[in-house]
Amino acid sequence: MRGPDGVVYPMTGVYQEVVPPERLVFTSAALDLDGNPMFEVLTTVTFAEESGKTKQILRARVIKKTAQAAPYLAGMEAGWTQTLERLAAYVSTKSKE
Repeated sequence: MRGPDGVVYPMTGVYQEVVPPERLVFTSAALDLDGNPMFEVLTTVTFAEESGKTKQILRARVIKKTAQAAPYLAGMEAGWTQTLERLAAYVSTKSKE
């Protein structure tokens, strides 16, 4: 993952379920400097048509964590918010093409 300041935070992940165009389920883990997972998150993203637009719901649940995970988990909501804002901006430019 790349933060807004350009810092790269090493992560790994695995898709658990892909149901086009309804749902994505995946696990992801942030890695420490030695490549070990600090925490693991199960993320479910659902999509539904609502009044001619796409409604997206994201749920992220921490399923494993270490003591060093706390500061990273504290920023998880802000990180997802920024990611979804960037996605919305990208989709907006592509829909105009």
